Amino acid sequence: MSPFGILLQFKFRSILNSFQSLRRRSKIEFLVLSAFILLAGAGLYFFFAQSFGFFQRQQPFGPILLNEILYLFTFTLFIMLVISSSVSAYATLFRSQEIPFLITQPVLWTEIYFLKLSEAVWYSSWSVLFITVPFMAAYGAAKDILWGSFPLICLIFFAPFVFLAGAFGTLLGTVTIWLLPGRKHRTWAFLVIGILLAVGFSKIQPHLVQEQNSIAGILSGYLPNLKAAKHPMLPSFWLTEGILTFLRTEPLQRFSWNDAWFYFLLLFSNAVFFVIPSHSAARWLYARAFFRSQDHGEVRKKRRALIFTSIEKAFDRLVWPSKPAMAFMEKDIKSFLRDPAEWSQMIIFFGLLLVYFSNLKNLQFDVLKDFWKNLVFVLNTVGVYIVLSSFSMRFVFPMLSLEGSKSWILGMAPIRFSSPLLVKLVLGQFASSVITLPLVFFSGYMLGIPPDKIIYTTALGFFVCFALTGMSVGLGAMFPNFKSTNLSEIISGFGGSILLLLHLSYLTGIGIFLIMSQNPGWLIFLTVAAMSLLIGMIPVKMGTHALQKMEF
Repeated sequence: MSPFGILLQFKFRSILNSFQSLRRRSKIEFLVLSAFILLAGAGLYFFFAQSFGFFQRQQPFGPILLNEILYLFTFTLFIMLVISSSVSAYATLFRSQEIPFLITQPVLWTEIYFLKLSEAVWYSSWSVLFITVPFMAAYGAAKDILWGSFPLICLIFFAPFVFLAGAFGTLLGTVTIWLLPGRKHRTWAFLVIGILLAVGFSKIQPHLVQEQNSIAGILSGYLPNLKAAKHPMLPSFWLTEGILTFLRTEPLQRFSWNDAWFYFLLLFSNAVFFVIPSHSAARWLYARAFFRSQDHGEVRKKRRALIFTSIEKAFDRLVWPSKPAMAFMEKDIKSFLRDPAEWSQMIIFFGLLLVYFSNLKNLQFDVLKDFWKNLVFVLNTVGVYIVLSSFSMRFVFPMLSLEGSKSWILGMAPIRFSSPLLVKLVLGQFASSVITLPLVFFSGYMLGIPPDKIIYTTALGFFVCFALTGMSVGLGAMFPNFKSTNLSEIISGFGGSILLLLHLSYLTGIGIFLIMSQNPGWLIFLTVAAMSLLIGMIPVKMGTHALQKMEF
């Protein structure tokens, strides 16, 4: 067997062993995880099914909007898979501890590249597909074909689509590192891309909004602007056209030759073809990009060093936390700032939200009736919390696991086990509040929501940030992975899966509360705030207890 086959077999067996060890370790954990997955999937399915039913009732645009939503969903899915695979490729191809070992073995650079490509596709696609499955199931139910061949045809179409997006994203990340080896250059490149996306988004204007003072009218006004999602050269267009053509075909002729299979072969052939540029990049660019990315010779400027020194002195004068705990905080902050491939994602996603909120009046959402404006405000708020949840899972949850081989310092340090977790909780809460609360307030202001409702929702957001951060910190201590430095791999473990389901469950409850409470009182606010504090503190307490029992 070739070295690549041996490595691929090793990775496959590692995945199987992780599942088997989970079943052997605790049947309760396995059953709880399975139950959470089923409940979360059922909840997402119910949400999508209700949303599709709502759109179908919005005549005369409902049936048209339902198909347009599928185009927009697959287009967004393609973009998310490309971005996620690019980031995962940076971690697996250039930051993995396996690479220095593998290059000393009789393994080709192309074999290493495709091995890590398979990892990047796996790590970047599983969470996205977790949302895709209930979405497509609800769409099939809306088309009255829930049971039958629809799930199978979706699986057949999505397999080459996911691989194509992952291969393209990995290639994009490799070329970016090769062209921009310095961190400063990569930072400026990410900022320029974000600015271009923001400028493009700000030019979107509806056309029919003045004629339809409703959600259907608003969305119908954007139909001419969705041409980008329906470009015939996009893989998302081939995927959507294939599925829609399959739905329009008679049941007895669906598995005979028709246009749906043409789009499948188009996806499949392009996915296979994309192996060629990936192989060329692996052969000619990967080695050079890898060694360039390992160059840490960038010297920090004196002015920048002076700023960091002043900040460190200011922190040292604080009464709390203690000096050892403050050292952990400084380390976490510097580790976060030194990796632009990670924090650039946060800037891009929250920056797009800021651009969207700043254009709410240009997009004519403020002319809606009060019911629709409140609904849009709630959806915007929940959308911000969903992005915050992703940020918390991506950065806060792996904080403790990133201690890696130096995790024994936690057991030897002259501090209580609760101190590092409280420091991470405070740091995550501060960053979450600074980023999230102004966006929630700004969204309500641009929509013309009454000031008391804006203040109420923004104040509640502080406790939502605390709950999400507390769950991330606590579960990160309960399920650490000190053997990996890959954020995607850490998140993909059992603890990351439980955290994702807990976040979704909590945000579902918050979204329902915001929708149902049109004129809420402060007594209800205090109750929800107390529950959020409790939801955030219980995992931290459990994580502290798990650290105390851990053998370092």
